[in-house]
Amino acid sequence: MKALHLKYFLIFTLLFTFFSGDAQTQYSDTLLPKQLDSVFIKSQFRKDRSSYQSARINIPDYENPQVTTSVGASLTKNRNYYTQTAMLANAAGVTPSWAGVAPYFTIRGFRTRSNFRNGLNAYLHYSDENSNVQQLDVIKGPSGTLFGGTNMAFGGLINVLTYIPVDSIFTNFSLATGNNALHRANIEINAPLDSAHKSLFRMFGTYTSRKSFQDQGLNKSLFLAPSFSYQLSPDLKIRMEAEFLHRNTTNNPLFTPGNPLIGGIATNVQHSNDLNLDYFSSYTNNSLLWRTSSLNFYGKISYAMSPDWQSETNLASTNSTSNGDYQTNLLVNNNAAVARKVLHYESEDISNYQVQQNFIGNFKIGGWDNKLLIGLDYQRYSYGANYKNAGYVDTVAIAGPSAAANLFHADLIRNIVVSKQPNNSVAPQNSYSAYVSDVIKPTDALTLMLSARYDRLINLGTKDLLTAVTTADYKQSSITPKIGLTYQLIPKVITVFGNYMSGFQNLAPTSANGIVYNFKPQYGSQLESGVKIAVPNNALDLTLSYYDIRVRNSVITDPEDATKYIQGGKQYSRGVEFDIQSEPLSNFFIHAGGAYNTSKLTVADAAVQGLRPVNAGPKWSFTWYASYELPVNSDSRWNAGFGGNYAGEDLIINSKSAGSFYTNAYTLCNGNIGYAYRQFQCRLTAENLFNTRYYYGGRGVITPGNLRQCILSMTLRF
Repeated sequence: MKALHLKYFLIFTLLFTFFSGDAQTQYSDTLLPKQLDSVFIKSQFRKDRSSYQSARINIPDYENPQVTTSVGASLTKNRNYYTQTAMLANAAGVTPSWAGVAPYFTIRGFRTRSNFRNGLNAYLHYSDENSNVQQLDVIKGPSGTLFGGTNMAFGGLINVLTYIPVDSIFTNFSLATGNNALHRANIEINAPLDSAHKSLFRMFGTYTSRKSFQDQGLNKSLFLAPSFSYQLSPDLKIRMEAEFLHRNTTNNPLFTPGNPLIGGIATNVQHSNDLNLDYFSSYTNNSLLWRTSSLNFYGKISYAMSPDWQSETNLASTNSTSNGDYQTNLLVNNNAAVARKVLHYESEDISNYQVQQNFIGNFKIGGWDNKLLIGLDYQRYSYGANYKNAGYVDTVAIAGPSAAANLFHADLIRNIVVSKQPNNSVAPQNSYSAYVSDVIKPTDALTLMLSARYDRLINLGTKDLLTAVTTADYKQSSITPKIGLTYQLIPKVITVFGNYMSGFQNLAPTSANGIVYNFKPQYGSQLESGVKIAVPNNALDLTLSYYDIRVRNSVITDPEDATKYIQGGKQYSRGVEFDIQSEPLSNFFIHAGGAYNTSKLTVADAAVQGLRPVNAGPKWSFTWYASYELPVNSDSRWNAGFGGNYAGEDLIINSKSAGSFYTNAYTLCNGNIGYAYRQFQCRLTAENLFNTRYYYGGRGVITPGNLRQCILSMTLRF
């Protein structure tokens, strides 16, 4: 569409919907579980609004000076999405990164993953399951002021909003099947437990089994998620949830490409399309499994102390144990062969406990409205690993591999590691935090947000359980502010906003040449401005922003002495993002989002200074989707949709000595068609509709992307 035509279209839509006499009441800024649970969601467009957890205070989006991209029912209905990764493909500026057993994503030039659950560090380890996920909030920018630094990335964070029990009786049962031996069964049960409807119960149960499009590769999981809520009194409510995951999987193929430059001479290829990898060969064996059992608990106590003050106590515990074989691959011999390396884990144990207390007030001072948050946070995290390194087991020629390549299996690994020295350690840490945030309204149009956080980390070091020696213990303190402003040019319709936000990441000590370096935290700060448009009738919703993130205190080699380290590293990440959703015609829904990012290491080691950092993701990315719903009568309707994603070139290697290697740009399309009759729904979807071959990656490795996946599902509600 030409820019002039787009301009006229936006102006016409704005004027038409604003002056239309059929204007509807503005959609609530909080999640509405009953509406989202409905079999038929009203055809009128409804944007997936960010939850109050994005600001920790219940404010509407036009009073929030931060950008949050939310993916919920509006963007996912009728689309057979069974993973969080699939859901996040609809979030502007979010692209897939490292594809290990726990997927990573790139946001605004920095890697992160789905670490937060209902606002807490309660990540269900090695899970991509989404059956109990009501919505994903992608909170953009360094959000350390309100969310802490343990799992915070400077580009943003991903917060999972889980379903809560509702006052209704229903059961949803669904079956799905597809190519790559996909089989999935899901049941959802919701019901009150007493005649007074004070006790509510909800449970999700899911079994999934699928194979890879390649010669080897499998994923089997069992997931259970019961939740319970109880209204003890009009002022006191308790909510409890649990998540259990049992998963057996082979890890995705991870290939480390050879450096394009060797000794200053161009030797290896520079981009993924020139690799001669067999796209259908996984170079692994289904006996090399990664087995995980995870158990999460989450609790929340809400108490209205007065009409103006509320207390929220949040508790979360996460426990995970894993064992098995973890494989990586190195491309050697001018990328003509694959050297296979395996770590054999007897156990990997991860535990996380968090207690968070929030006090939220709503009052006036001097005639100005104030929404005040005061919070305290304690978190204990522990990581333990007991493994043996089998090293590089063998090397397989890509062209004409020998028969010996088929001997690669779990028994071979056991025989190799039996004589290897084990690595057995545990690394616990505690963090204590206090934060405050005040949203002030001097006028009806102007909103100010003032926030600050103090964080104290006590890392107890890594203890070698074989020698009982503890190393690298340290303590660090951080203070991070946040300032935001919104101004409504047209009340609740057009809002301009700006923010200064900051975050931090703790850095462990480093020992080199007999010197122990104790570092300060690494800091990232963001300046951002933009506009939010939310037209009445929900016919147009647009967010457009520009951001500039600066990172300092990075650890680099001392330019005066290459044997030493200093904390003088700096980098920036700048870009533009937009997200637009609309229903220009009745029952016709469109969504489009895009992002441009430029990043540079301004002060760094000589080999990378002035270059774009690896793991920054592609410069350009886009997502789009359009759907149409055709009502047949009051009981039935047809629906169809088409969408896609574009990701630009992504640097995997980038240095002056090693050269540059990148994954090629790719475009993926998807489509769906469905039919609904009363309590019955049937959907057929296709991801990667045109069977595009592509690679994506991060952390120096690449992974072949999935080929076409067709899924037929049926759901019955009763």
